[in-house]
Amino acid sequence: MEKRIDWIDIVRAVGMFLIIMGHTLEVYTYSIVGKLIFAVHVPVFFVLSGYLYKEKTFKKIFKGGNVNLLLPYLATLIIIVIITRFNFIFPNWIYNLDMRNFWVSALYGSGTTLNPFWDKSLTINAIGAIWFLMAMYFGNIIFNFIIKSGRGNLYVSGIVATIVTFGGFYLSDIDIWLPWSFNAAMASQLFYYSGYLIKNFDLIEKYGRFGCFAGIVLWMVSAQSGFLYLNIAHADSPILAILGGIGGSFTLMYLSKILCETKVDLKVVKYYGQMSLIVLCVHLIDLNSLAISRKIYGTLAQTTGNQILAVNLEILYRFLLTVVGIIIIPKLPVVRSFYLNRTYPFRAKFLGRKNTGQRDI
Repeated sequence: MEKRIDWIDIVRAVGMFLIIMGHTLEVYTYSIVGKLIFAVHVPVFFVLSGYLYKEKTFKKIFKGGNVNLLLPYLATLIIIVIITRFNFIFPNWIYNLDMRNFWVSALYGSGTTLNPFWDKSLTINAIGAIWFLMAMYFGNIIFNFIIKSGRGNLYVSGIVATIVTFGGFYLSDIDIWLPWSFNAAMASQLFYYSGYLIKNFDLIEKYGRFGCFAGIVLWMVSAQSGFLYLNIAHADSPILAILGGIGGSFTLMYLSKILCETKVDLKVVKYYGQMSLIVLCVHLIDLNSLAISRKIYGTLAQTTGNQILAVNLEILYRFLLTVVGIIIIPKLPVVRSFYLNRTYPFRAKFLGRKNTGQRDI
């Protein structure tokens, strides 16, 4: 088993916290803070995937995606269904779920509510934050194809990645929303490619400070230009959004690496990053099942009149809930096998084999 890269776990932890913040800004969603968060909070995970990429057979790509992305997707859907069945007992705290619409949304796997291109009279609701798992599943397959098709020529791979990326944005612009967040999978390819280049040319080591400065500038310019909604492969300025996502990701990567070289104890932060998949899924369960955060924000905003306080405490609640999730889920037999299958494979339980201790990367 390969040794974990500590600073990558730090980046993942920061990225997940930014995702939680981005979903909890309320009246500040369209502020400059919101734009800065949306510019990087999802792209950084695709950049990291490109950084960690190693060429594989398509069989291995499919197998890895099935285990590491589709299993958590399925488990999260099932947990949401189970929790929402208790709506009749706690109607003020748990949302009611329309089962038919929910499973249609789950099968389509879209990050936004849409009218499918084959029948504009239909409406398919967004599945929520775990659209990301579907996008990464297909994004990994596409990027593996791009690298293989380039046959070692990075220029060819770069051209193909660029065409695919802007193809994803174009499909969204003409209102063709492919299932399984495929538009987003396409639009993410230059993020994968940039991470791949950062690793192959050792850019963090060679040009870290300059890259960090340039990255901050690109990140800020991108935010000023408008929003990046990667879940629907749309940006107010796609070119600036891509450059800002890459620049912001490089900045987070460089700063995290520098932080790991200090004597600061980052054990807790690293663990949060290691469990980023569980964090995302617990966050989605909260968004789709529980009315607690809405009540926290609504009550505080109304009683205190202080929007900043209300938003910060809502963020704190959502963050703490994910902390509870990463403590509890790894201790639950069967459930943990859906989220940490490399560490707790189903076969180890059913065939009586011992845990290998392999951690999820």
